[in-house]
Amino acid sequence: MRPAPPPPRYMHVRDFAQQREQRSLASLTADEGGYVRFVCLHCPRTGKIPLATLRERFRPDAGLVDILNAMLPEDCAKSVPDPSGIRACGFCYRDLGGAQGGSNDARP
Repeated sequence: MRPAPPPPRYMHVRDFAQQREQRSLASLTADEGGYVRFVCLHCPRTGKIPLATLRERFRPDAGLVDILNAMLPEDCAKSVPDPSGIRACGFCYRDLGGAQGGSNDARP
């Protein structure tokens, strides 16, 4: 028996929210220090990575959601997709609409 799909409202809020919007890396801008900042919507995890490092690591046309999925924290149990393919991890781009987070650093 296959698990039931999540309710439509859940998919809309979680997967298509502004902070997980599929734009290209070329359209991403850094803060005044040259960093791209990340937060988690569910835990106090935060992090920052120089935009230059992201541009070295990924192609300019790489999607922001794809980059985010490649950078999910390895120690977060919710970063692994459930049987229906949904990741419960709330890791997102802070400056694209994410919530304020705490003090744990994300791994680049």
